[in-house]
Amino acid sequence: MPSKPRLYVFGWPSFVGGADTKLAHLLVLLHEHCDITVVPNEPRHLQNKIWTRFLDKLGVKYGLIEALPGRLTGFALSLSNQCFFSHRIAHRAKERGLTLIWSSEMMWHHRGELEAVQEGLIDKVLYTSEVQKELLSPGYGKLPGIITGNYIDPSFFPFKERHNGVFTIGRLSRADPVKYPEDFPVFYECLELPEVRFRVMAWDEKLRQKYRWHRFDERWELLKAEQEPAVEFLQSLDLFVYPLGHNFTESWGRSTGEAMLTGAIPLVPPGHHLENLMIHGDTGFVCGDFLEYQRHALALFHDHALRSSMARRCHEHAVQKLCNREEHLKTWLEVFQ
Repeated sequence: MPSKPRLYVFGWPSFVGGADTKLAHLLVLLHEHCDITVVPNEPRHLQNKIWTRFLDKLGVKYGLIEALPGRLTGFALSLSNQCFFSHRIAHRAKERGLTLIWSSEMMWHHRGELEAVQEGLIDKVLYTSEVQKELLSPGYGKLPGIITGNYIDPSFFPFKERHNGVFTIGRLSRADPVKYPEDFPVFYECLELPEVRFRVMAWDEKLRQKYRWHRFDERWELLKAEQEPAVEFLQSLDLFVYPLGHNFTESWGRSTGEAMLTGAIPLVPPGHHLENLMIHGDTGFVCGDFLEYQRHALALFHDHALRSSMARRCHEHAVQKLCNREEHLKTWLEVFQ
């Protein structure tokens, strides 16, 4: 029997931020097929018992880079780790003999990333989508690359039938002002849903400052990051309404996939990878302008049977197509060839 790939993951799992959440799910996917050691950037991460217990349960080792042997064999993997290059962690991993695999996860290159490419530190790059590859690949030259997408373990986001007393729409993303359209609160309110609750997570001081011109009335619930478990938040939404800032492009759209798994119906803009996550009109809607958002939101508000059947199809599509465990596992094992 061939030995398992030896994998050193530089970073730390979390349920805040797409890349760190992706890492948590990736460890669940790969732990039986790879010999994995997770290497955090800082010692403080090792004091987080939630995540050390998570890793212990999976049988995944963890420790600081200083504790690793001077010579290593296998692969170093890092996903959108801001410190991987700037703190010269990549250099130290390469010096120990590891093959370096890097994934930006974003629609931009990180500080020190392209310099590391020029130095020959990186051996392979990963992409989340074609739209990301088109933008980033020129910076990587002739480096081999693979599109790995985004694996979400469906068991983390189970389907829930909606029985909300008040129709509820909302969104979940990192608290980055560029991810929100300039008119965001008015956008929601002008959908003119007769009775509605607006729920947003994660909200912070930067977003409060951006929208300080708006008076958020009693319909609004603005939650801090992790104020609720993400699954419970998404299960509270009838619709996942996700307009984006005009200077931002979504490289994949993890929260949209999570929403679909729970049965929250997505309404999203075109021009992102988001439109590849759904079948328009069957498992969500790609809305070219505000009037399309309004039309679809109102139709779903007034037709409970349509809403219920589409929610179920969203879940089934996400499980079978977006989050197919066997397909994702096959792709990732090819990465470590």
